[in-house]
Amino acid sequence: MKALLLLLLLLWQAAASSDLAEAFRKAGHSLATLGDAHRIPSGGSRDTLGYETRDARPSRRRHFNSRHRLHNRQTNATATSATLANGSGSWHAAFVRAKSLVGQMTLDEKANITTGTGDTVCVGGTGAVPRLGLPALCLQDGPTGVRSSLNVSQFPAEVSAAATWDVELIAERGRAIGQEFLDRGAAFMFGPVTGGPLGRSPLGGRNWEGFGSDEYLSGQASYASVRASQETGIVACSKHWLAYEQETSRNIHLIFGNLQQPISSDVDDLATHQLYAWSFAEAVRAGTGMVMCSYNRVNGSHACESDRLLNGLLKHELNFQGSVVSDYGAAYSGVDSVNGGLDLLMPGAGLFGVFPNYFGSHGSKLADAVRDGKVAEARLDDMVIRILTPVLHYQLHDTGNVDEIKQPNFDANTFPSDAPDVQRDHYKVIRRLGTESVTLLKNSNNTLPLQVNRISKLAVIGQDAVASSDDQASCNALGSCLVSDQGTRTNGEGSGFTTPPYVIDPLSAIRAYTLEHNPRIKITSSPQTLFSTDPAKAAEDADVALVFVSALGQEGQDRSDLKLDRNGDELIKRVAKVNNNTVVVVHAPGPVLMEEWIDSVAAVLFAYYPGQESGASLTPVLFGDESPSGKLPFVIGKSLDDWPPNTIVNRPFDYTPSANFSEGLLTDWKWFDAHGIEPRFAFGHGLSYSAFHYSPVAQAARVFEADDGSLQPTKETFAKSGPFTEGSSLYDVVLHVSARLTNTGGRTAKEVAQLYVALPDSAGAEQPRHLLRGFRKVQLDAGQTKTVTFKLRRKDISVWNVVQQQWAVPTGRFRFFVQGSSGQWDAGQGAKGSFTV
Repeated sequence: MKALLLLLLLLWQAAASSDLAEAFRKAGHSLATLGDAHRIPSGGSRDTLGYETRDARPSRRRHFNSRHRLHNRQTNATATSATLANGSGSWHAAFVRAKSLVGQMTLDEKANITTGTGDTVCVGGTGAVPRLGLPALCLQDGPTGVRSSLNVSQFPAEVSAAATWDVELIAERGRAIGQEFLDRGAAFMFGPVTGGPLGRSPLGGRNWEGFGSDEYLSGQASYASVRASQETGIVACSKHWLAYEQETSRNIHLIFGNLQQPISSDVDDLATHQLYAWSFAEAVRAGTGMVMCSYNRVNGSHACESDRLLNGLLKHELNFQGSVVSDYGAAYSGVDSVNGGLDLLMPGAGLFGVFPNYFGSHGSKLADAVRDGKVAEARLDDMVIRILTPVLHYQLHDTGNVDEIKQPNFDANTFPSDAPDVQRDHYKVIRRLGTESVTLLKNSNNTLPLQVNRISKLAVIGQDAVASSDDQASCNALGSCLVSDQGTRTNGEGSGFTTPPYVIDPLSAIRAYTLEHNPRIKITSSPQTLFSTDPAKAAEDADVALVFVSALGQEGQDRSDLKLDRNGDELIKRVAKVNNNTVVVVHAPGPVLMEEWIDSVAAVLFAYYPGQESGASLTPVLFGDESPSGKLPFVIGKSLDDWPPNTIVNRPFDYTPSANFSEGLLTDWKWFDAHGIEPRFAFGHGLSYSAFHYSPVAQAARVFEADDGSLQPTKETFAKSGPFTEGSSLYDVVLHVSARLTNTGGRTAKEVAQLYVALPDSAGAEQPRHLLRGFRKVQLDAGQTKTVTFKLRRKDISVWNVVQQQWAVPTGRFRFFVQGSSGQWDAGQGAKGSFTV
């Protein structure tokens, strides 16, 4: 009864502050036991892992053939079905030491380690074994910096990092974030977001946390982030596994008891492999030490107890050697979850005991399950080994000196102001990321860059241009604020939010820049929203009017539409009506619709969520010190109807709601491409202050370079046929594609050369028309020409054969396009080539 009252109290408090994300994080599961998950009818054949398949429901878009199969919901895994770690790859020495350490533990000590807690000074922690000197290990959010702590940096969101299309810069971001986590005394970092969500719907509330809406772009960024962050000694946690694509109904049963289970992502095996697991495979190759399973169900099974997803796909096929941790409240069972592949239950008995503790106090229920033969002791050993091995490898450099494991020097519950400052000089990489992510969507009559010597009056309009009215004093650790007037948006809300040490707002940065370069410029500002002041008065006699607008992305709630917040669309129209030189700057988590005003403004800059250096990273682009080089990591349509229908499913009265991923592989820009839908701005689009020319011909040459980038090799199988029989890895390089790129403009600038591949017809009608399979960010002086070479791996030109359960290179003619965006197939602006298999 006390627990129930506490649950209701927490929900009431969250509702009072309109903080749904905090409610989900704090409230946990309902205390009622949920029934069996929705079952998919059985029938059909079995795959090579022994899992039953069936033909999927036909969609109105395409015909399903024998290659389109859905895996059935699996019955509960048994005590002997788990895939055990074997120490393969670069962790072998640490694996041996972890195995030895676990061998010295009692059954109860082992069970205690796997039962997490959310009541520590960190967001979460493992159990400790004081007898052996093993401390509790600190687990901490999140992907934009150390959450729930002061004196740390707020980094640009992953969507901003993806917009740079620069893997080296993305790696610098990962390295800086990892260093701050390690300096804070964390062992595990809950990040990066590795394709979960991937952005199946433009309305997804957490899309901003991921690296854009393309699996290849996300995969390259995920690999770079994981590898670089773990070089510091932190253990990265790649999340959220798998097909976690909406917030709506992700765990709505928290509020309605056992009236509803979380949404089921019903996705076929082809899309699972080629789309939703792609980025995670890259994270595994990079050596990620932890994977977080998600709130949703997949094909009827809870993601945190799915034998097929965890033991089969992740631990066997991808050969993942680390641990699987549940998102907070994403586990629905004890024995079934353990046998299904879950290694660490979060938050266990934490968060005031509101969450069901399926493992029991200090793991007592789990220990009893081992004694009763419901869980094999070898499986419990495996759970602890998987948790400890990456810590011994990355932080202790393969030694077994567990007493040297760093301990937290902060308190996520009290936010002590005297916590050590761990920011170092990371503002530099934050500022660089922000600058290189800024994407110039439109620039009529070369309105940008602004010429400081030709401007006498500049209007800066919109609440998104200014600082917080209360210095974010009313904001909690998830970024949700009691005072709504919070100025420029630098991050989204939820567990991915980081409290910034300061924010350089755009207006302050613009004032500082003009004061230094032309103090005679008069700046007028109208920071309030449309209905509290008249922006036209500030804009009507200005040489240029800068309008700053934003949209919110947040955990726990999907976007209801693709409009701007704070009356942003009306604000732009009002200003553009009185000023022909209106420049719009957008801070948003993903696409926003622009049709109401795009033709009436002179220029548009998309600045995403840039972090603490917001204004400082924007001004170099506004005033021309830097040429914009960001490119869209998603498509922007003209109407919400341009995207696949029903991608956010909201059925509040359905006990087992499900989302049918009937679009298959055709998500985001690939849907537009397949259906001939003209976007407002194409995926990969971004203008420059210079100009570039691609040679008309792209050269393709067969090569062989053995995979040297897999720190943890996967076990993904592939067919050896045709000209690509050499080598043993799906990630061997088998083709080079090259094109020449020239800067034909009058200034030094950077261009992102993008390689798109059209597969042969034999690949199947379900495949996208084009696939992104390479990109390079190149800096060129005026008049300079460089040859850009892309390395294609065997996987990059393969498709997943659902019947044979292996990757295969289709036969026929491959066509290659090297160009500046995905919207230039027939524009004659790129290089073209082909290769026949």
